[in-house]
Order: sequence, then C-alpha cells, then structure tokens
Amino acid sequence: MPRGNYTIQRCCEECGKIFTPSTLMSKYCSPACSKRAYKKRQIAKEKEAIRQALIRRIPSSKGYLTVKEAMLIYGISKDVLYRMIRQGLIPSYNFGQRQTRLSRQYMDEHFKAKTGSKKRKKEALSFEPKDCYTIGEIAKKFHINDSSVFKHIRRHSIPTRQIGNYVYVPKSEIDKLYKSL
Repeated sequence: MPRGNYTIQRCCEECGKIFTPSTLMSKYCSPACSKRAYKKRQIAKEKEAIRQALIRRIPSSKGYLTVKEAMLIYGISKDVLYRMIRQGLIPSYNFGQRQTRLSRQYMDEHFKAKTGSKKRKKEALSFEPKDCYTIGEIAKKFHINDSSVFKHIRRHSIPTRQIGNYVYVPKSEIDKLYKSL
C-alpha cells in the first residue's frame, strides 16, 4: 500500500511514548508494548469470567446480599459500599459480627447491575449528500488511495450508501476515523 505524503504522530496506549506508526491502525510503539497490552487484556478477560461465574452462583431469589455479593453484582467497591452504609445512603441490616446484609430490592432499584460488555449506542446517520463524503472526496482530503479508503470502511464497518455512480459515507464517521491526520 503506498504511503501518503504526511506524517502521523501517536501516543503509545501502553507506555505513553510518542511514535510514528507504520499503519493507520497502529496503537503501540513496539512489539513489547503490544504483548504487554495483550497480556493485560487476557488477564482482565479471565477476571471478568471468574466474576461472572461467581455472580451466577448467587441465587436471584436471595432477598439480602452480603457486601461481597453486592460488590460483584453491581461493580461497586467495598470501601464505597461501606461509606454509603455509614452515611445512611444505603439501608443495611447487621445480623452480627461480619454479617452486614443489603436489601437486594433496594440495590436493584438504585444501582444497575454491571454488565460485562459495553455496547455503544448507534446514532442515526444521515445519508443525505450534504452530510456525506464520496470516496473520491475522502481520498483527496486525506491524501490516500481510493482502495485504502474502501479497506478502512470495511474494516471499521462504516455504513455506506450508493446513489448512482457515487458511494456516500457519513462525514461524522469518516472524521472520527481519520481525526488523527
């Protein structure tokens, strides 16, 4: 793929060092940073799987939760829960030493259960020609090949619309994709 006549500077997502990426998709300055980031993602995935397994073991019919169970289900730290209990923001019941219980009904009403995946809300995109670029306009504006533009659009699942001989792509999506140029 031919390179454009521009230089991009990026900040490594792992170490914070400024570098010149070899591709538009590069996030890390070196293979070592890439491996470190991959390992962190794998560890986080394993921890989330363990957390989900523990949550599945808690019966949904249970009326009162321990602090540890509330931490797992609602994604709130132990310190925050105890602080809220001390301040009277969360009603709690103490059934003896180390037996603080929280009403599951109250927690469900006031806190949303933490889900494992965060899905981005898709906004309604306008495909009016005034709100879109054509492939040729994108290539000219960002100094890249038409084929590279098509490749990036496919890679990022950006919706397109063909009207006659022109393929229209929403300006907002393209500007987000190429904002670092």
